[in-house]
Amino acid sequence: MDCRELKTMMDSYISDELLVETNHEVLRHLENCPDCRREMAARRALNLWVRNAVRSADEARIDPAFSMRVAAGLRETALRPGIWDFFNPRIAALSFACIVILGFGAIVWFNRANSSPNTEEAQNLTANNVNSSDLEKAVRVSWDEMTSHAVGDHKNCAVEFHLAEEPISLDEAAVIYGAFNKDLDKTVDAALQAMFKGDAKNGIKFLEAHSCIFEGRRFAHIVMRHKGRIVSVLVTDTDLPAGSDEIQTAHFDETLNASGFHIGHHAVFVVSELPDAENMTIARTLIPAIRLHAEKVGA
Repeated sequence: MDCRELKTMMDSYISDELLVETNHEVLRHLENCPDCRREMAARRALNLWVRNAVRSADEARIDPAFSMRVAAGLRETALRPGIWDFFNPRIAALSFACIVILGFGAIVWFNRANSSPNTEEAQNLTANNVNSSDLEKAVRVSWDEMTSHAVGDHKNCAVEFHLAEEPISLDEAAVIYGAFNKDLDKTVDAALQAMFKGDAKNGIKFLEAHSCIFEGRRFAHIVMRHKGRIVSVLVTDTDLPAGSDEIQTAHFDETLNASGFHIGHHAVFVVSELPDAENMTIARTLIPAIRLHAEKVGA
């Protein structure tokens, strides 16, 4: 697949409309083409910005008074006694009109709430129409969503074992989803063992590693134990614009801390119940190790 072919299907890729085999071709191309990664990130950010703008627009909301009137009309019609009343032309016409009005209102709301850059109006938008502030907000929203998914994967996979789909090994994931998965667990384990070397009491123990899915997002998931607490290192693909090595943190449920960073087109998260400072230290320790791993496999 070349750049020209990829650009014709970028929007379909972002909307999850491609076949699995085609998705793999796209990912392979993105691994080796920084220009396409940047354009993909810009399109995804634009898509997200437009979708959020449409959903929050006043025109996309059903008028509460209209909704109440329609509901009241339907309820009144339904409660009228006698089955033969429904054959009364006036009542039948009123019932049909209420149903048509409600259905039309729902269709209008649904179309507006789910509008994407593929509509005629949105197709006239380009990345140049979105100022840097809007783009930064869209990137932040996307990053926050990934962080939330990473925390959800930690809770549902490493802690509660509630995943809907059975995980696969990282070796299998390397064949299907990219070479970056190969030996990633060894890279993470080696870096953290070196970090805690000589600290027998507070060392870190490797438990398992696999590739799993949470809310439609696939993660390479390395599970460790430190100070009696489960620590998840989760890595997922992303085509967001690459940033610095700055650690970004988030807090969930007053107990879970997430520390994330972005290397190439991979987002890495450390999720645990450890204090925020310790969680960040583990994440910072992993930055050079995972960057070197990515360079070795060419991802």
